[in-house]
Amino acid sequence: MFGRKTKAQSAMEYLMTYGWAILIIAVVLGALFSLGVFNSSSLIGTSCVALSGYYCANPVLSQSGVLTLTVGQATGTDYSAATVYIVPSGSTFSPSDANAIITGGLSSGQTAPVSITLSTTGAYSTVGTAFTGYVWLVYNTPTSPSSNLETQIATLSVKSS
Repeated sequence: MFGRKTKAQSAMEYLMTYGWAILIIAVVLGALFSLGVFNSSSLIGTSCVALSGYYCANPVLSQSGVLTLTVGQATGTDYSAATVYIVPSGSTFSPSDANAIITGGLSSGQTAPVSITLSTTGAYSTVGTAFTGYVWLVYNTPTSPSSNLETQIATLSVKSS
């Protein structure tokens, strides 16, 4: 009977030791979760990924909803009447979109800064936190001076600064 008592005490000590360890791990994980360490949006940084032949860099979204970035192209053809459009994810591109930036001509190898104030309604309602979408370019070339060519040039993901 004496041997059975020490086995029970030994089992209780074992359970208590591991119980405290599991409790401490649970508290630490809870604290990390509440701090947002496991939030996937905190891992996604600001990026502007351009397609081959195009350039997109330095996207910044201010708290007031002003989006600035640098776009360019190196396709070997000079673009005239170039217009940059910012299209939110989940929306379709429309050249009649009011959120367009006129950059003028865009020669091959040239970059140009663009800036746009995003509306705080509709598809742009994430202003103040983050914005994901696409950068489109509408332009004319010397071989097609009167027709507007449309190209999606980049994918954009930017957090508010």
